[in-house]
Amino acid sequence: MKYDRSMLYAAMIGSLFIGFIIVSVGIGALIPSMHKLTAPLICRGEVDVDTTSYSVRPGETYWEHTIYCIKDKGGVDEITFPAIGVTGLVASAIIFAFWAYRWRDTLIVKMDADYYAVREKALKLLNKKNKESSPTERLTELKKMRDANLISEAEYDRKKSEIMEEL
Repeated sequence: MKYDRSMLYAAMIGSLFIGFIIVSVGIGALIPSMHKLTAPLICRGEVDVDTTSYSVRPGETYWEHTIYCIKDKGGVDEITFPAIGVTGLVASAIIFAFWAYRWRDTLIVKMDADYYAVREKALKLLNKKNKESSPTERLTELKKMRDANLISEAEYDRKKSEIMEEL
């Protein structure tokens, strides 16, 4: 089994975007107490969310949320940005795990037994022809196999260098 890396990278980037921007920042602004779920990962004490509202002009109201870590020994630290970051990472990991499970058939490129049988047959035929044909013919045959995706680029380069050494 091989993994389709482009789909894997797209799932990672998408889950990071949704986890940080939408869940941690967007939903966290509406429901700031959600950061209390992940704050114990960075705070050994009690977590408190302080919400302050203020108005700059009549009819406009702004909200400011500050997250504090109240330590067992009496100190208080502001942990707003670390709490948002940890919430974003946890949300991203959950979203990525969901996507990876949901689209596991898309992420994994399955190669059937016929592919491997044809590939092995082609490699044996190439080895047999190596003993009977000229290097030019073998290089041509090798290129055809690479173009048909029967061998990888690394196998092509390795075999090509072997043939070139014989010259």
